[in-house]
Amino acid sequence: MAHVLVTGFEPFGNNERNISMEVLASLPMSFICPDPWSRLRARELEPIHVTLDTMVLTVDEKGSTTVSNLLSSGKEWDLIVHLGLCESCSLPRIETRAQNILSMRIPDNSGRQVFEQPLSQHGDLLVTAPVQAWKQEKMGDGWELSTDAGTFICNETLYRTLHTLSMPNIDSKPCLFIHLPGFEACSLEQASTLIQEVIQRMLFRPVVSVVGGLLTRDDRYLVARRAPHEKHPGKWEFPGGKVEIEETLQQAVVREFKEELGWDVSAKPSLGVWHHELAAFDIALNILPVELKDESLNLMNSSSWTAHDALAWRGIDDDSPLDWLGSDEDIVHWMRDSGYLSKSK
Repeated sequence: MAHVLVTGFEPFGNNERNISMEVLASLPMSFICPDPWSRLRARELEPIHVTLDTMVLTVDEKGSTTVSNLLSSGKEWDLIVHLGLCESCSLPRIETRAQNILSMRIPDNSGRQVFEQPLSQHGDLLVTAPVQAWKQEKMGDGWELSTDAGTFICNETLYRTLHTLSMPNIDSKPCLFIHLPGFEACSLEQASTLIQEVIQRMLFRPVVSVVGGLLTRDDRYLVARRAPHEKHPGKWEFPGGKVEIEETLQQAVVREFKEELGWDVSAKPSLGVWHHELAAFDIALNILPVELKDESLNLMNSSSWTAHDALAWRGIDDDSPLDWLGSDEDIVHWMRDSGYLSKSK
């Protein structure tokens, strides 16, 4: 069971209606969330039963502090989704950053209007939900990520909630903000569907689909070391990367070899999938055999490399230590145990 809070705002400025308030009435108060990454996950997870609390916030300082004050007084939810109206948006925007500033082009509903006022001494705050990992799994009728929640009450509300959730005496939970466009660009049904899908993804640890290319010569295989400017610097891996939206595994590994090494390759179907966990999400790594289109290439010419600083040919029986990334070493064990290299000759 998951207890979720969804908030919206009353109308403000020249707006007679506010979609973020009206959509609250269209949300089911109870629903079942299945695992959205079930096709990629190594194990099956049980669906989660969700119950909703909804709350309309006033467009003023009181409204911006309502949830943070409730959290400070001991109220708990498993996750929090704030909603607001973006008058200039054509797509829903999932905000990933709350800016440490309050600056109003119009007064709020209490008549307050301040300019260039910091909200705290702690700088900007980032949402804790791993929203970047959601891009591979399309949601609803379109949405976009944003790092600019504005400088009005929406941003103030997100900032104050995130700041309270970061306090040591508060049990931190995922929280984010969705800016909804006006009714002419987004129906209540579309908004309701998106909100439920966001909640679904907030409840389950994401799985990112990744490809690695297996380039072999006789009983040797090629591995690459991640460069100092990359994530996980110094780790050895089979070259590759994330699968983009609507991209096949073979298209992904061909693209990654071109982007990261400057090589044109062809790719065969996946040999299998290996799973491991990173800090914020799980990885589903598919390994695909690749072949160079130009066998005369000098592979050790690093001038076209963008993500690695070293390459190495390793013999299948080489047990010397290597600082492997994730489950890549498991692939070596699989090749050795299955006799893959001898079978593939």
